Amino acid sequence: MQAGYPASWYAHSAGVHDQYPALNGEHQADVCIIGGGFTGLSAACTLAEAGREVILLEAHQIGWGASGRNGGQLIRGFVGQEKVEKYWGANHAKAIDELTWAGHDLIRKRIDDYDINCDLTPGWLEVATTPRQLASLYHHYNEMESQYPDRGWHYMGAEELAETIGTDRFVGGVLSMSDGHLHPLKLCLGLAKGAASQGAIIHEHSPVIEIKPGEKVRVFTADGEVVANHVLLAANVHHHLPVRELAGASSAAGSYIIATEPLQEDVLNTLNPNRYAICDTKTVCDYFRMSSDGRVLFGGRVNYSGRKPASIQAKLLPRLLKVWPQLEGVKISHEWGGRLGVPYGQVPLIGKLGGNIWYGAGYTGHGVNMGNLAGDILGRAIVGEQDRFDLFAQMPKRRVPLGHLSCLRWLGQQAVSLAILYYRIRDRL
Repeated sequence: MQAGYPASWYAHSAGVHDQYPALNGEHQADVCIIGGGFTGLSAACTLAEAGREVILLEAHQIGWGASGRNGGQLIRGFVGQEKVEKYWGANHAKAIDELTWAGHDLIRKRIDDYDINCDLTPGWLEVATTPRQLASLYHHYNEMESQYPDRGWHYMGAEELAETIGTDRFVGGVLSMSDGHLHPLKLCLGLAKGAASQGAIIHEHSPVIEIKPGEKVRVFTADGEVVANHVLLAANVHHHLPVRELAGASSAAGSYIIATEPLQEDVLNTLNPNRYAICDTKTVCDYFRMSSDGRVLFGGRVNYSGRKPASIQAKLLPRLLKVWPQLEGVKISHEWGGRLGVPYGQVPLIGKLGGNIWYGAGYTGHGVNMGNLAGDILGRAIVGEQDRFDLFAQMPKRRVPLGHLSCLRWLGQQAVSLAILYYRIRDRL
């Protein structure tokens, strides 16, 4: 299935899937969605399930961007949740708290509803490399255990953790059985098939070249046009349309992954017998897990400068071997990367421009959970259920002044890169 997708183990292993024709001619819709990743697909499912006429336009293929080539870790909540809680205060505490697991519950429901085989595996371990990180992690564990006692928490000291994941690299960790991991591209393809089964019309290879706002929004591709009551911009960092109101609100970060050759079962069982997803607590983190066919998938080296490594393997394999030195000599079968959106205000960008152009983007590495949840929030808002939408839409947005100018966006990107350097230094303490 590799053809048409950036090379990755996900594209290699996703199997045969439905193909969708490019847009041709003029069409009418209640909602035109731009972007075939988690946000757009989730919104398409929500809207089609509500009986709306939906046309989704994807510039490449379903799951082509970060949604189809990320780390695949299903992690609760969203980056910036504390900021949202502080902004809204006690009166909205319950509504914001419900968002912590809402994305997980939605994904599991759709996996069941649409019979999606995406290798969903329970268990996520957050591990600490320093005593300071472990103290913070233990505090977080106590809060989560108290607040959500039925979500399968377990704290591990260094000895138990080493027995659990076959390495003495870390000083302790916290396991959540309600988090987990999955094959993100398979989930995208399953959501597309599910949305189509509810009546949504999907067009691949249909990059949008112009949007004309109005009471009816006109969306143009090279060979077609959609006239819609509403438009949803859901292309995240791959959004290149000249919408000045969104320019300069986020930066793009690069993240990279390697996949080993398949390992023998006995080797896998010495490393990670329970097949948990693992992520360290550093701000610029490493994340790793086992695939359904017995590979180690190892990701990290998040890059905010915009520069892609000359060799992803050369950057990541030494880090993998620090965790599991017993894999010395293992062959790497795939290496790939992609870009994710990082809002300057740290809170996901969910909102509306004018009366009928909606947007969702900027999940800072939590896109599996939050991308799906954001799409549902936006879909529900379009049909009139705006409570969750308002929690995000009314949050203050930070922007680079004159962010529509490429030179100033570049300066903003470098400022973020310098800030991340500070956190990398702090992570060593």
